[in-house]
Amino acid sequence: MTFDDLRTAYPDLALNLYALDPGGPVTLEVLADGDAFTFSAPTALQAIALAFPAPEPPAPVVPINAFD
Repeated sequence: MTFDDLRTAYPDLALNLYALDPGGPVTLEVLADGDAFTFSAPTALQAIALAFPAPEPPAPVVPINAFD
């Protein structure tokens, strides 16, 4: 998910993306309901993935039969 994707998906959140040190980590700051949450990682995509992890796929359904 890109930063623009985040802005589209979550229009009610204030989002800041910055890197203060050249070559240093990137910080994503999420402001929601008066609270601030920060996520730092080597790249913007990694910081976004920390803040908005992809949902885990559902566990496979194991059929139950009389022969097990």
